[in-house]
Parts: sequence; C-alpha cells; structure tokens
Amino acid sequence: MSDWLEYDWEWEQQPISVKVDMQYWQLLPTLAYSHLVYIACAPRDPEARGFNRAESRALGQLFDTLQRELEDEAIYVGAIETEALHQFYFYTANPALITRAAELCSTQPKLLTTYGEVHEPTYATYYRFLFPDDAKLQSVENAAHIRDVARHGGDLNLVRRITMMLVFPTFEGRETFIRQLPEIGLSVGVTETREHKTHPFCVTVYGYSTLHLMDLNRCTARAIRAAAPQDGILEEIDSEFIEKH
Repeated sequence: MSDWLEYDWEWEQQPISVKVDMQYWQLLPTLAYSHLVYIACAPRDPEARGFNRAESRALGQLFDTLQRELEDEAIYVGAIETEALHQFYFYTANPALITRAAELCSTQPKLLTTYGEVHEPTYATYYRFLFPDDAKLQSVENAAHIRDVARHGGDLNLVRRITMMLVFPTFEGRETFIRQLPEIGLSVGVTETREHKTHPFCVTVYGYSTLHLMDLNRCTARAIRAAAPQDGILEEIDSEFIEKH
C-alpha cells in the first residue's frame, strides 16, 4: 500500500516540490533493489520557464510508460519537481531495466530527457534526500500555517516575529540548545517545566521571517536542527498576525 507524502523544500537554491512514498522506509532494505535509476525531464527550450501543453502531455505519457514497463522488477520511490524539471527515482536489481530506461529517454522528441544510474546499496537518495527529516516534515505544517494566515486576511510578505515552542527530555539538553541560539540567529523567550511528559523541559524561541514558505522553512529548520542532537522537538509554531492592507 503506497503512502505518498508531498512537501516543499529548497534544492540548489531553488524551491522544489518533493514526492516520496513513505512505505519504503522499512521495506526498501528487504527488497535488495540496489541500483538507483533517475530520469530527468525538461523542456527542449533551455530558456523555457515551464512545460507547455504538448510537453506536459508527453511528460505524463513517459511517466505512465516508465511505471508500466518497470513496475515488475523496479519500485518507484519518489520525484522532485520544479516548473521546468521533473525527475523520477526508481530502484531495481535488473540491469536490463536500466537499458530500457535509457531507450525510453532517447525516443522523446518533445522533451529534453536524460537518465542516470548508480549502485546504491544503502539507498542514500531515498533516505537522505527524498525521505523527510524533521526539518523537511515541518514544511507541511508551515504551509498549513501560511494558508490559515492567508485565509484570515493576513499579509504574508512582511517580516514578523515567529514563535517556536521546543521541548527536550533533559534539562541539560535544553540549556545546551539555548546556548547555541545566538549563533543561529534565534533568541530565547520563556522556559518552563511540564509534568508527566517525555519531553518536560520547554523553551520558547523567537526568529524573524516573512510567511513565504521557503523563508519560514529556513527559520524553523535552524531551530529543529540545533535541537536534534539534544533530542529536542519543535512542538508548535505561531507568528505575529499582520493584516493585509
């Protein structure tokens, strides 16, 4: 049973949409499909900012063909998309399927299509790139927060204070995290201790950002990644509401 997640992130300094089948988190090492095949599709015109209608139709047809011809001995684990690039990722154990992917790419008159393959016994592309860590997963919550602000008439363009609540399993872990805050451009607010929690040691942290998704992602990622070595978790975020005029 597929378990697809889509989230927005940044790759090589541009926004991307990532699609990943989460079911393979546990299944992938049991399948022994150690060859990664990746197929990249772009418009023929290098100046094009996106796919035109004919190219979009060809892209859909190619993807359907890839899924149909590779599905018996390969698994489709995810993709990245920008306005002018779609890149699909498969794992297989059959070298013949790599040749077949190359043939399909070479017969695309309407698309600039390339492919590559690499031996990946540790599935690094899936686990380190496609599968979201906590910072990437937070992008989904950030997008929901932004939609809520926009729905209530908020201005997304202005920089405002972002409030983040982080929780830790130990007092020492929280204090170590707090000492790092100036280095990552964040400031500390209130600390408190809650009873009967696996992460009872809490701290409010402040950052500043617009409510453009990539900006907010960078802000929350700084907090999440600084807290991770201390087993800290970002529990909630909020932002100052600025009405749109």
